[in-house]
Amino acid sequence: MKTLSAFVSIAILAVLLLLPGVAAAEENHSGWSINFTPVVLFPTSAYHFGGGVDPEVKYTLDLGGARLSAGGRVGTYYAKNLFGVTMMPTLRLMVPIGPVEPYAAVGLGYGWLPDNGHDAFATMGRLGVVFRFSKRFAIGVEGTLQKVDGSRFGFPSFGSMMSFEL
Repeated sequence: MKTLSAFVSIAILAVLLLLPGVAAAEENHSGWSINFTPVVLFPTSAYHFGGGVDPEVKYTLDLGGARLSAGGRVGTYYAKNLFGVTMMPTLRLMVPIGPVEPYAAVGLGYGWLPDNGHDAFATMGRLGVVFRFSKRFAIGVEGTLQKVDGSRFGFPSFGSMMSFEL
């Protein structure tokens, strides 16, 4: 099943790269944007099916061959049979290649588990790729690792991402 999923993802990316008229990621994209990322957590022996969303507002500074973004995100998740909230500032480094924009992001902030009253330092690391359809709209996929310290609320997730430039 994983092989089929990887093949489909690669095939879709290849088709998108060949489409004419897409916005080059290499154009100047300094400015504000909003990202919306629904995520899915697949069940394992340690926890049930879960998911969440983590909208982010960020400002991107175009540096020519790369882009640096600083922003803030609030995530809400149901994972490891717990409901959790994370809030944090984020940093993202993107490297545009034609209409494709691979990136790495990190975040450090606050995490809260309302059901048991636990709150602590939260961390997030993310790798992804964005495909630009226009200067104002992009979609992508990303994998994320995040954790709320001192709890079992730590997990990998996979999601899609939509970005809207303001």
